[in-house]
Amino acid sequence: MELRGQRADVELVRGVLRPGQRPEVFETRVSPWSVAGHDLAAQFAIGLAVSDVRPSWDTETEEAAVRLWLATDDATSWAVVDHDGRQTETFRAQFGPRRLWDEVAAAWQRWDAQARPTVDRFGVTVTPDGSSFWLDSPG
Repeated sequence: MELRGQRADVELVRGVLRPGQRPEVFETRVSPWSVAGHDLAAQFAIGLAVSDVRPSWDTETEEAAVRLWLATDDATSWAVVDHDGRQTETFRAQFGPRRLWDEVAAAWQRWDAQARPTVDRFGVTVTPDGSSFWLDSPG
């Protein structure tokens, strides 16, 4: 896992969308605040499940009141979720070989289905061959 200072310098808001990209557009019922809001346990669980992805909030967009950008560190895949400030429905667009919003939404749904475990319930095992994360049983 890279430290923040080791990550590629990707400016999500303006540097990810490139000419000629034709994003897929879908509707979603998973709120952008659910996956990247103030719930640190959700962010932690999603971060373990979805690697090499950086989130960024944009409130200075003409198309939406709030926009959540997700992009891979190499900027080959991205996703965006907009909220217009009036409706509770959101829409998403994604591009690239990875379907980032699908990955993030699935990770959030797994975390939610596990009764939203807190950060202290996760652990890591490190061996010479690599590392793996685990979740303890509720006690």
